[in-house]
Amino acid sequence: MKYKKTRTKHKRALTLILIAILLLLLAAAAAVLLFTERTKQGPLEGPCRVMKVYDGDTISVLIGNTETTIRMIGIDTPESVNRDQSKNTPEGMEVSLWLHDCLEGRKVWLEYDEQREDRYGRTLAYVWLDEGETMLEDVLLENGMALTLPIEPNLRYSSRFSELERQAKREKAGFWGSGFFK
Repeated sequence: MKYKKTRTKHKRALTLILIAILLLLLAAAAAVLLFTERTKQGPLEGPCRVMKVYDGDTISVLIGNTETTIRMIGIDTPESVNRDQSKNTPEGMEVSLWLHDCLEGRKVWLEYDEQREDRYGRTLAYVWLDEGETMLEDVLLENGMALTLPIEPNLRYSSRFSELERQAKREKAGFWGSGFFK
């Protein structure tokens, strides 16, 4: 009888160890998937000289010899240049000025997703700084100056953007702290 109890205890202990190992493997797999999702950067076009900042999510760059309007994918910033002046906000002007200061005299790299142009004829792209090391959309979301705007089929970084927005909201960063974003 004593032998059976010991064997049962060993089986339970072995089962718990196997469950713990399985949980660690699942956590490791989740971490690898998250890392892969965060780093699955596509090919970049650039460097492209920034010609103009229209607002917090739209810029103009020189691609070759052609000036091209770029609408950043996956984010939306407060309005500052809307034809309907009542939609423009001080926060929109703040993020536009910040982006102008950030991009003045700089070169950027562009990454495209599934859909290359929006209904207004603007080129849709993720905008990268530092030769592809820093995504501008990440910076705007982390600092609470933008909201996520997932639009199919361009969803490559939508999970990443949602997490950055949640983090900025938790930390009351930027416009989350001022109460402009709710």
